[in-house]
Amino acid sequence: MNSAVLPDVLPISRKILTLIGTIIIQLALGSAYTWSLFNSSIAHHLHVDVYKVAITFGLFCLSLSLASSQAAYLQRKFGVRYTTMIAAMLMFAGLFLASQSTNLLGIYVGAGIIMGAAEGAVYLMIITNCVKMFPQIKGVIASLSIGAYGLGGVIFKYVNHHLLTSYGLEYAFFLWGIIVFVLMIVPAFVMVNAPEQIQNAANSLRKVVIYKSYWGFWAIFLMTSMTGIYIIGAAKDIGEQIAHLDANMAANAVAVLTFFNLCGRLVIGSASDKIGTLLSLRICQILLCIGVATICYLALNTLFFFIAVACIAFAFGGTIAVYPPLIGDFFGIAGVTKNYGFIYLGFGFGSVLGNVISFVCNGFERTIPVLLVSMVLAVIIVMFTKNRAYFTE
Repeated sequence: MNSAVLPDVLPISRKILTLIGTIIIQLALGSAYTWSLFNSSIAHHLHVDVYKVAITFGLFCLSLSLASSQAAYLQRKFGVRYTTMIAAMLMFAGLFLASQSTNLLGIYVGAGIIMGAAEGAVYLMIITNCVKMFPQIKGVIASLSIGAYGLGGVIFKYVNHHLLTSYGLEYAFFLWGIIVFVLMIVPAFVMVNAPEQIQNAANSLRKVVIYKSYWGFWAIFLMTSMTGIYIIGAAKDIGEQIAHLDANMAANAVAVLTFFNLCGRLVIGSASDKIGTLLSLRICQILLCIGVATICYLALNTLFFFIAVACIAFAFGGTIAVYPPLIGDFFGIAGVTKNYGFIYLGFGFGSVLGNVISFVCNGFERTIPVLLVSMVLAVIIVMFTKNRAYFTE
């Protein structure tokens, strides 16, 4: 079942409506990145430690990545319109379950697993769907879509903070679910699938996995996610413990991260159309390496700490934005949803692996050098990747 029966040439008006709908939906999906606002309130409400509540976001990321790996199947089976509608219902159901939960299991299942699966079902699908609609400016399209996701986190930081302080935890979850449902279900009605493209047999996932560069891109995405998510999630604590900033100054790292992460998504994604996707990825990996090395080896003061945080956030956002057009360049635009969907598993595994390394190393001082080694390896891999596309369509 498809979301619409499309002619050979899709009218530009339908493409633009689909792009606008994608941006609105991405704003709603980005609201999940305000989860940290709820950790302490949930911990107090359920009388548990905060770190146990924080596990919810790791489950969310893992569930998101697993669902994203099935985006191509879902698009083929249901189309972007109906998949988005189903995901909107699941997002509301997950938040409603969380609002009614009296234990951590309900939080884990509702806000972690169900919300993550709902978000993963559409996040990657609607991005790659728009990339296929505008193949000549795929970098710009990817940056707009993924930038909207980052902007959603900024907007909902204020929205969810207001809901939480004004209505309390239970109603905040419920109202958040209502808002997200509306922002997803209304644009879904104007969403259509990109025109079917001639499928080259070589575009299938079964064919592209024979290339070393594909596994190189998988490894880079894993290491980037592992490093970026861990440091972004712990930036305030790193500022206090390693840079020896006071709590108020260290808290400003959150604003720096948000701003530069959004800038990276917009700037790198758009620039990749002009300078190439592989060069854009190389720039991001080098910046990430510089940012992590700054935290490791410089005598951190306020200035150096915020420079390091800005480099990491900008490069992480840029990497996320450049990957859909990069995979399209190397392995064909027609198969980008499935081929990128498998690589996106690295996001979920990386989000968990960073915390595992931290647990084993027992502290930021030992964890960050391990992350630096992984980023040096990522730089080496991307520098030895040949700048060419394997398939043409």
